[in-house]
Amino acid sequence: HGVRVEVFIFVSCIMDDSAPAPRVNGELLGNFIGKKVLLVGEVTPVDGVKATLKTGDDKMITVNLSGDGSFASKFVEFEGSVDSADTITESSRAEFGNDFDMYTYNELTKQISGKSRDLFY
Repeated sequence: HGVRVEVFIFVSCIMDDSAPAPRVNGELLGNFIGKKVLLVGEVTPVDGVKATLKTGDDKMITVNLSGDGSFASKFVEFEGSVDSADTITESSRAEFGNDFDMYTYNELTKQISGKSRDLFY
């Protein structure tokens, strides 16, 4: 009689943690699908598991929350994996208060990802 061997292959989609998370705005988000990013915006809770984030370039992004859906401040930075051009899944967050200059932050984000990229990465 022969020997029966069963092989199970486990495939996992794990976010790439090998490099620092780039700071992105809504327009750039689609370039980072499957990657970890930092995204800042004005947060609006939707329910306990989702929130909407208005970025500095006026894009509306859905955030799948990992924690509770309550926020103590208006502006929040999410670190998370990009699911699509308009959706991320949160891994952590930092609250930036109620008075944050989104215009200047968006300009910085464009510099970081544009002509000044080599200064940051």
